[in-house]
Amino acid sequence: MVVFSNQRLGPAAELLVSPEVASAMLRATAEAARPMAECRWEHELVAWLEERARSLLDALDVGEIAWSPEHFEHQRGFLTDAIERASLGSPHARALALWSRMIGAHHRQHVVVGRRWQWPASSPTA
Repeated sequence: MVVFSNQRLGPAAELLVSPEVASAMLRATAEAARPMAECRWEHELVAWLEERARSLLDALDVGEIAWSPEHFEHQRGFLTDAIERASLGSPHARALALWSRMIGAHHRQHVVVGRRWQWPASSPTA
């Protein structure tokens, strides 16, 4: 099983899904975000989501996203909009909505300044 979490919200807010569902959620979100991506961070997010879908680990926390404090509101909105588009007609719409709420509940003061994307060791972008 794969745990989607926001450590700031605690274990009551965790979403537990099968690896297949997690991979499908991440792929669908990347596909929904790709046509809207304009800036570097948005393109990096798409690549990161695709890589996480391929090399799925056992957990994914909202804090792992390489947010930047100065652009946080835009970045969070970009991701939640992509998740919303991905959920349209998806068999995983409920899980996507729960994940989107976790992201929406993440606040700027919880952003780690200087966080970089963490790529799996086997990734060609690592």
